[in-house]
Amino acid sequence: MSSRERRRKIQDEENLLYANPNTLDPKTADAIGFGLGELAMEIAAADSEYQAIEAINIGDIQPNAMQPRHSVPHDLTDLYPLTPDNIVDIFERWIIEVQLEKSQNDFDVTNYLLGETTERGDRAEKDESDGASGIALAASTKEDALMKLVDLAASIRRDGLSNPVSLVHHGDRYEIETGERRWLAYHMLYWKFGDGDLRPDGSRVNWSRIPARLVNRVDVWRQASENNARDNLNAISRARQLAVLLMDLHGWPNFTAYNECDNEQAFYAQVADGARWRIPRGHGERLLNAMGMTDASQLRQYRALLRLPEELWRKGDDENLSEGELRKMKSALATVTRVTKSASGKRKKDVVSRLAVDAGQWRKRLRKEISSPTTDTRPKLRRLIESEIRQLLRLMTELDESEATVHSA
Repeated sequence: MSSRERRRKIQDEENLLYANPNTLDPKTADAIGFGLGELAMEIAAADSEYQAIEAINIGDIQPNAMQPRHSVPHDLTDLYPLTPDNIVDIFERWIIEVQLEKSQNDFDVTNYLLGETTERGDRAEKDESDGASGIALAASTKEDALMKLVDLAASIRRDGLSNPVSLVHHGDRYEIETGERRWLAYHMLYWKFGDGDLRPDGSRVNWSRIPARLVNRVDVWRQASENNARDNLNAISRARQLAVLLMDLHGWPNFTAYNECDNEQAFYAQVADGARWRIPRGHGERLLNAMGMTDASQLRQYRALLRLPEELWRKGDDENLSEGELRKMKSALATVTRVTKSASGKRKKDVVSRLAVDAGQWRKRLRKEISSPTTDTRPKLRRLIESEIRQLLRLMTELDESEATVHSA
């Protein structure tokens, strides 16, 4: 099945939500008002492995650590592990990072979520006949990633959720199989509007609960089908996708568990050696099909990314670099025999500047928070201070490393 045929198949399956309404069990009845179209909420999934759609509390859901697509920049998940308790802290820190990059103190996502007048919207409405002068700076990769999530949340608030997330039930919690970005979008909407939000169409929504289909287990092949049907995985995400499919083909007991590896790249790199972990006989076509690729050489190219230096791996993921760009950068790094003092000195200067700006920004915010602490705000204030301490310690480590590089060069 070609990539286009797979996308058409998934689209046809999603259309079943609207074409074949069935009666739901009682658990599903209360899901009507939770952001999914009413008719879609009244059907059961066609796939026998799926149960009826339920409305699940977003705080009871955990992301799947092995999901190939990473929705949040690495430096934010370094500070805050991606768990329900940390998501608001991640959003707040993410916005502050964008403010620092834009030299703007009032960047707020609320107007974007409401679909109201924004600077971005104003720019879109202008053309040369308006006499507009100047060119807006291109968004940074961090801002771009944030705005993609904001735009998804805005579309869900405006139009409803057309495709429920799929979850695996583990005791008193759930794990995401597909739909991490939709889950994050619900967290953003709940953060800004809470339950009982009045949508543009006049209906009320409880954003604390997300429509979900329950599956028996996380299926990495089903994940691949959904990811590649949308055709927007970056190169590092594709390398992760390839790695988990290879691990599944060779058997998970042959590999070190994700939480026992030194870092996330080390987990996927376990299948970097193509001679040792060859594609099992009879599974080549299945793997190409799942990856949405037409040539075996593409599999080798993406497998090679598993051996990238860690810093380049993270950069490629956060900046959505292509496989070709990463290959060229890796080749360029291989020709470098030493780091020049000037380059190291510039990095040191950049880190010092970042320390100063970051500390100043947080001092202003903390002074405002400290001026009138209450019983309700004290826990939040403590989290803010703790997160800033972690960030400053990380920047100080970078500063020490740049100093060590200068002396060793």
